Amino acid sequence: MAHETITKGRHSELLAQTALLANGWSVAEPIAPEPFDLVARAPGTTEWRRIQIKSARVRDDRKDQVVCNARKNNGKPYEISDCDLFIAVLNGEVFMFENREITEYWVGVDLIDTKWTRLSTGIESLKTIESGADN
Repeated sequence: MAHETITKGRHSELLAQTALLANGWSVAEPIAPEPFDLVARAPGTTEWRRIQIKSARVRDDRKDQVVCNARKNNGKPYEISDCDLFIAVLNGEVFMFENREITEYWVGVDLIDTKWTRLSTGIESLKTIESGADN
């Protein structure tokens, strides 16, 4: 069986891909190792965005703030040349936000929906997008 960290990371990647697909994005994974986990294109656009996926957690010692660690293996922050967006997965919920080249992203639970974009994993999102595109 795979190491727990690897399993958790892959689970987050699959949830992120599911959420992007459910929201009408096109998604592709690189074949060779890259500093990003996947590329995705928003509905109605032609620009591919490089996305790094991370598991987020709630910090009890920080008044229940949600934190997403955004360090590369060398401890440095992801630069814009590495990825455009982050997706943070927290307890099965998926959130997206822009890369600001910092090592940690913090947000209060009460502000998470105003600071980060929540992505539904339900396929009903795609039906809403498709019905809007037909009008």
